Amino acid sequence: MKRYLILALLAMPAMADIYKHVDAEGRITYSNVPIKGAKKLDLGPIPLSVPAPRSSGGGKSSGGSNARQPTPASFPRVDAATQHSRDQTKLQILQDELGNEQRLLAQAKQKAAAAPADTKQRDNVLMHEKNIETLHKEIARVK
Repeated sequence: MKRYLILALLAMPAMADIYKHVDAEGRITYSNVPIKGAKKLDLGPIPLSVPAPRSSGGGKSSGGSNARQPTPASFPRVDAATQHSRDQTKLQILQDELGNEQRLLAQAKQKAAAAPADTKQRDNVLMHEKNIETLHKEIARVK
């Protein structure tokens, strides 16, 4: 079973369904494969691609694979209001997951304190701390 990583959620193919499963110990798993008891997440429309950044210089193009081509008129575009709405939805999901991870970390710390020699409990604490760190980084990127 795949470990929970928020980056996996963000790196999924554009048309993939994403499922969230919480096991008996409170561990969260995201997968593109349905798991018994998992909930399908509704992430709304996902863009198929991201346009390349535009260069500001007037340098000469070599005509090779690095040459910039104008974006075709048929290229799908997202207006600022739609993008803002998508960013707010993403931010809300990340903040919800952060709250959940913080709760799970507190529980894991209690279990680890009750059994200080149990490496599984210490590893569980570290996993939740890393998840929280990753979520903070991703939230900073969205803001």
